[in-house]
Amino acid sequence: MTKRDTKSKIKEIALGLFNRDGFANVRLQHISDASALSLGNIGYHFRTKNDILYALINDLVEEQKVILTEFRVLPLFEDIQRFLNSNFELQLRYVFFYKDTLDLMRLYENISKQYREHVHWQELQLQGMLVFNEARGALNSNGEQNFGARMSSLLVWASESWIGRQTILGKKEIDKKGYEEMFWFFLKPYFTPLGKEEFDDRVRIFEK
Repeated sequence: MTKRDTKSKIKEIALGLFNRDGFANVRLQHISDASALSLGNIGYHFRTKNDILYALINDLVEEQKVILTEFRVLPLFEDIQRFLNSNFELQLRYVFFYKDTLDLMRLYENISKQYREHVHWQELQLQGMLVFNEARGALNSNGEQNFGARMSSLLVWASESWIGRQTILGKKEIDKKGYEEMFWFFLKPYFTPLGKEEFDDRVRIFEK
């Protein structure tokens, strides 16, 4: 096994344990036992459990950037639905972070700073989506002041906090349909006739 393969294995095993048991409840010994790697071998790649955490958060941010960058190429309503599907699956993959976001940000300043910057970047990407769709006639902000900035902030906030909310409510299953409906609920009041038609087409494409 190459050095890169071993590092990836450690991250994958740790991610599974963090998702199952919560970050605070997992020790390096647990990762060692689950991966069949010695603590010394793990320590060669990651000095501490926190170093594994930092690597995973960095992976999460980079993977989400790829999804958003691909989405920005052609953000029609059909593509928004694909973005929602991909983003939801990504959040499930790193579910421990979304369940414990506030705790992790409070405890680790570097994660807090990185995540704040990433949230701001997400807002800018979605703001571009809103501007594009209003320009092509699918949305109408009705002259609402700072519509793009305010709506993109609302959408990112709702998306990023969805899993945490489901956890607080004691939901055993993370509701994907509710996640998607929540996103569209905020946009529907601003649909033009063209937007309404495209939204209905999106439903036929993804729910048939």
